Amino acid sequence: MNRRAFTLVELLVSIALFGLIAVFLFGTIGGLRQQQAFYKEKAKIVSQKNRVLSLMRSDFDRPQTLTVSDTGRKDFTMVSVNGSNHSLYGIDRPNVVWLILKADNTLVRLESAIPITLPIRPEALYLTHSDVIGVHCELFRLYDSSKNRLVYLKFENESPLIVEVAK
Repeated sequence: MNRRAFTLVELLVSIALFGLIAVFLFGTIGGLRQQQAFYKEKAKIVSQKNRVLSLMRSDFDRPQTLTVSDTGRKDFTMVSVNGSNHSLYGIDRPNVVWLILKADNTLVRLESAIPITLPIRPEALYLTHSDVIGVHCELFRLYDSSKNRLVYLKFENESPLIVEVAK
């Protein structure tokens, strides 16, 4: 017998096999999408942490002066850096203040060409740039030794960020 075409049974079997393969592929693609979303979020967190580490390293590495002060006020504590080595806004040797707003434990970085005093005077308001570094900051400490400075930063539900720089 000379056959030139597929029988109906052969076509139905091939369609059923193709359907099974498609079901497995769609399940795999769904899992890959979940993994991509998970790793995309992790990459975003790592990128934010690297940005904060880079800012801390550049601000606290050999500034002209560095002052850690508990302001005695209940709404913020601050670290003042005069003559930072890094500017986000193109200012040469800017004055930088890192402060924690105690209302919601928000870590904020202020930068200006003029010395920053808190509260900010109305005439200096437009000369001061602010960046929110993170919220729910549990701990922000500076530890000094004879040659180095250790900056320790801890946000809620995250591992601490630690930077060691030269004085």
